[in-house]
Amino acid sequence: MYKRTIVFVLLILFCVTLGVSAQGNDSTQVYLQKAGKALFDKKYQIALTNYQNVLRFTPNHFETIKNLGIIYSATGDQQKAREYFERAYQMDESDHFVNNNLGVLYSNEGNINKALEYYEKAVSLLPNNPLYLNNYAQEFTKIGQNGKAIELLLKADSLSPDNLVTLFTLGNAYASSKNYSRAEFYYEKSLTAGLKSIKLYYFLATVKRNLGKENETEAYLLKTIELDSEHTNALIGLGFLYMHQKKHSKAVEIFDRVLSIDPNLINAKISKGVALQMLKDFEKSDAVLKELFAIDSSYGFKMLEIIRLQHSQKEK
Repeated sequence: MYKRTIVFVLLILFCVTLGVSAQGNDSTQVYLQKAGKALFDKKYQIALTNYQNVLRFTPNHFETIKNLGIIYSATGDQQKAREYFERAYQMDESDHFVNNNLGVLYSNEGNINKALEYYEKAVSLLPNNPLYLNNYAQEFTKIGQNGKAIELLLKADSLSPDNLVTLFTLGNAYASSKNYSRAEFYYEKSLTAGLKSIKLYYFLATVKRNLGKENETEAYLLKTIELDSEHTNALIGLGFLYMHQKKHSKAVEIFDRVLSIDPNLINAKISKGVALQMLKDFEKSDAVLKELFAIDSSYGFKMLEIIRLQHSQKEK
């Protein structure tokens, strides 16, 4: 009788355990479905709540841990994102998606060595993924290894032709290598493919200037300024272009505009003083020179040296 009772109690416990387990599995699936749909719809808070519920029933659910990393990354909590992706990495170091995302996080933190380490592993696990190749290449451009970057980017371009990011990054890599004709080719190709950005217009202007294409340089600088009226680098570049073309009145207007945005830009002050000197507006030019000497005598001497060079070129 005693043995039968023990067996009966054990049988009940076994059935209860099965019931709880089945209930847990059912709940996990329901929460996973809800979370997956919310993540697809970019309803991150709903997805977050449901994935956290999944972990209550299945604490080491790998896909959930990865997806929580995605959610925190998308919502800007990089620290939490890294916690979840590192947790996922400890569970499976061979997951290419996790490696790539850890690369992205370390890249955003400015830790290039760690980013390269994870990108390298992601690419080794999935060699023909254009996104991973692109990410890996961009880290190499940051440390001046443009040859390696170009090799990776050309492979990415062959796998997924006319990808905007790949084309633009190729332009950057070639520009950094001072191969301006190839940079121009890829920047223009990215423009044709549909990329419309302030950076692209400004970089195109820079490349055109290095190739001596002044009219196109002016057009792209003006396009940059049209999209960002306070883009001081583009404005200064336009001012320098007008100086080179001896359009000194236009140059003064541009440098005045720059100084209205940032009165402390010394290069703009010096250039304005030089342009005024070339216009023979000596009173205003001298006023700028005195101001520069008051700030730092080296600035005043720099303005005088540029004026000397301008006059010597004029005499030739």
